[in-house]
Amino acid sequence: MGAFYNLLMVIMITVAAPAGAAMANPPTGIKLVTQNFAPLQFEQDGESAGYVTDTLLEVIKRVNETYPLEIESYDFLPWKRAMLIAESEPNVLFFSLSRTPAREERFHWLGEVSPYGQNFYQLKGRPKIEAESVADLLKQDVRIGIQDGGSHISYLRKLDPSVDEKLVLITDFRQGIDMLFLERIDLLPLTRFLAKGAVCGQGHNGDDIEPVVYIDALASPLWAVFSKGTDDALVDAFKTELAALAEEGFTDRRFRYHVEAWQQNACAEPGLLVKSAER
Repeated sequence: MGAFYNLLMVIMITVAAPAGAAMANPPTGIKLVTQNFAPLQFEQDGESAGYVTDTLLEVIKRVNETYPLEIESYDFLPWKRAMLIAESEPNVLFFSLSRTPAREERFHWLGEVSPYGQNFYQLKGRPKIEAESVADLLKQDVRIGIQDGGSHISYLRKLDPSVDEKLVLITDFRQGIDMLFLERIDLLPLTRFLAKGAVCGQGHNGDDIEPVVYIDALASPLWAVFSKGTDDALVDAFKTELAALAEEGFTDRRFRYHVEAWQQNACAEPGLLVKSAER
C-alpha cells in the first residue's frame, strides 16, 4: 500500500491542475491501467518508470493545462484483467497494446508509443527447432508459452485451428521465461530488442536463448488507447499532444535512454525483474 501511495502522489503532484482551471471546471478523473513490461512501463521503488510512462505523463501534464485532469489510479495488472477494465469503464488510459482488427472498435486509438517486433525463442542446448515461418513451426510437436488474453492466440488459431493443444497459457513474459528455463515450454515470444535484458532480469543468462523464427504478422507498433465512453474532446487532446511529443523527438529520446539503461542494468544485476516483482 505504501509503494502504491507514493507512486500515486508523485503522479498527482506532477499533473496538479492550475487553480483557476480547476475552479472553473472540475477535473476529469482518469485511470491508468497497464502491465509491468520494462522498460516500456514498470513499477520500481514505489514509483512508475519507463519510456512509455514518461511519454504519457508528459501528455497528461500538457493536456491538463486546458482540460483539468485527476489521476485516480495507476495500476500494473495481469494483461487479461487490465484489458477487462479498459473494456468496461470510461476514462481508462490503457497501454501498450497492438492494434489489431479485432480490437479496432473496442477502444479510442491515441497514437503509437513503442516499436514492437518479436521472435519465438528457444533455449540453447535443447534440440534445435527448425522453421522457416510461424506456420511451419506449428506443424511441429512443440509447447508454446502464450500470454492469456494476448493477440498471439487469435493469430495462431487462424494459422492452425487445432493449435490450442500446443499452447501453454501464461500470465506474462516473466512467468514464461522461467518456464522456458525449467523446460516446461519449448518456445516463448519475446520482443527482439528487449529479449536478452528480459531474461537477465529474471535471473537467467541472457545468452542462453536463441531466436527460432520472426513473428512478422504481429510486427507493428504498440499503442496507447482510451476506453469507450471517454469524452471525445479528451481523446482528441491526447492525440494532439502525443503526436506533438513524437514530432519534437521527446518520445524517441526517452525510448533510447530507457532501453539502453535497461539492457545494461538487467544483465549487470541479474534478477532485477524478479526483485521488482517481489516488492
